[in-house]
Amino acid sequence: SRPATRSADGLRRKRGGALKKMKTKVNNGKNDIMDDEDVAFWTRLLVGDRGKGTNFESMPIVSRPPSGVRPPAGATTPQPFSRATPNPITPAPIVTPNPTRRPTPVITPNPTRRPTRRPVVGPTPAVTLDPTRRPTTNPTPKPTPSPTTESPTFSPTFSPIMETPAPITPAPITSCGTTPNERRSQIVDILSVISFPDLFDDPDSPQRKALDWIVDEDGSQLCPDDAEEDADSSLLQRYTLAVFYYSSNGDEWKQCNAPEDFDSQQSIDDANTACKLTTVNATTIFPNDFRGTNAWLTPESECLWGGISCYAENTPNAFEVNVVEFENNGLAGTLPAEMEQLSKMRFFALERGSLTGPIPSSFGNLKSLLLLDFDFNKLDGTLPSALWTLTSLRQLDLNDNKFSGELSGDIGLLRQLRFFQIDNNMMVGEIPSGLGDVPNFSLIGLSGNNFEGVMPEEVCDRRPSPLQTLVVDCNIECAIPECCTSCVPV
Repeated sequence: SRPATRSADGLRRKRGGALKKMKTKVNNGKNDIMDDEDVAFWTRLLVGDRGKGTNFESMPIVSRPPSGVRPPAGATTPQPFSRATPNPITPAPIVTPNPTRRPTPVITPNPTRRPTRRPVVGPTPAVTLDPTRRPTTNPTPKPTPSPTTESPTFSPTFSPIMETPAPITPAPITSCGTTPNERRSQIVDILSVISFPDLFDDPDSPQRKALDWIVDEDGSQLCPDDAEEDADSSLLQRYTLAVFYYSSNGDEWKQCNAPEDFDSQQSIDDANTACKLTTVNATTIFPNDFRGTNAWLTPESECLWGGISCYAENTPNAFEVNVVEFENNGLAGTLPAEMEQLSKMRFFALERGSLTGPIPSSFGNLKSLLLLDFDFNKLDGTLPSALWTLTSLRQLDLNDNKFSGELSGDIGLLRQLRFFQIDNNMMVGEIPSGLGDVPNFSLIGLSGNNFEGVMPEEVCDRRPSPLQTLVVDCNIECAIPECCTSCVPV
């Protein structure tokens, strides 16, 4: 009938689809293509029970030996297994009582002359016949935690970041062709000849202040190795006067103080305008000197500073200091030994100030001095023997200070001396007869001291000419007016 035919045809198509799925089989763990005889076997098996109501979905799958090979009598039939088993399907192996050492090759009677048109999509995975007998002894205790970085770096750094070194700035070069440090070092070497080097280490010493001014603040910026022959002399002269300025408290002078700002032209101009000093007394003696009324430590030549005059140009000692003259300008502090560098100076007058301390013995090197006038200050100590070597002196004026000790008879070595005053000090002892060795004395003042004894006859013999004035304390035995012109009561 038609229903039966339709049922048989549907079953045939269904089983035909199953046949396509069974084109491969497992033979000793290897995949082989079914031959025609195997296909016939499976067809008879599936069609044989047609119409009997058999449930093919639960029907066991029986393994059949390959064509041409029949199982021997008594051979054990492989046990079927149900498709409903949840585990992977593993075909039961064929048990052969006396298996050969080598697998029986599958011979295809009529092999396909052409290759399969469509490639196999995916090979059947090989069945592991001998699974691992023991589990892994050290399994991973914990799963790998999630990565800490949620998102990767978008773009890697192509080259490492290198720290750029600070650029090397070359040391500046001064107008002298050296670095500032080299210039300072060379100047220190030169100045160490006239000043103790240790004084440059004391920031409060006049020598250190003068050095700093020469190197850092002096607008003239002298070079230590200037090509001029008198380069060192110019440097030493300027430095010496700067030491004198700081030694005598120049910033406290009444006039001609240094500018408040060495870098300001306005400050320099103001300081120059305020300075009115000049070498009043020396002007008439040395009318051709190079002089001015500028403030001290200004950039112009030191010969133009107030109270200074230098030898004129076109003279043997051109531009060297000839006169240092101050009177009642508020000088204080001490006399610096460095003044000996002004060896051509002929006029040195520091009157009516507050200078203290002794007269440096180095002043004995001022061989050109004609006048030395330090009266009305507060100088003390004994008179240095070096004074008696200044054989060019015409005037030695030391009155109204605090000098002490005895008056040396070597004063008689000053044969050019005309004027000598030592009044109002603290001198002691007898008046030396050496005073009589000075042939051209015109004035001697000895009053206001602690001298004692008798006026030497050698001195009285100079009266009344050339010695016109001789004043002593009244305790000194001296005939008046034959010898002494007057005496001052004690």
